Amino acid sequence: MNYGENAMTETFEEVTVLDRPMLFMCGRIDRSTVPKGLYVYEVRHDDDQRGDPVEIAEHILVNHWGTLLSSRPIRLLGAPGGKPYRLIDPDGDWNYEGVTSTVRQYLERHPPRKAKRWVEER
Repeated sequence: MNYGENAMTETFEEVTVLDRPMLFMCGRIDRSTVPKGLYVYEVRHDDDQRGDPVEIAEHILVNHWGTLLSSRPIRLLGAPGGKPYRLIDPDGDWNYEGVTSTVRQYLERHPPRKAKRWVEER
């Protein structure tokens, strides 16, 4: 079942997460509308309801903050038997750039590529 917004018709906020440029929107994205080569992640906000992004995962059910699109994969970790996730520091790992972009504009500046080594990632 597909739900969410069409990635190709939305305007996103540009963010830098884990030192890489990404696109962010507060809603959910219909994954069938995301072009090949882009990675889709969802973001969870803090339990204290301050609006701080604290976790990235493939799917977020509780405390959903929004959706990230990235031309490079993010290494997700997790407990054995649990869902893969990545904790982030809202002050050090996340920055709003103050500009908006479409998927097409983002892909022109940041063409998809696969990470050769996870070591490159912070």
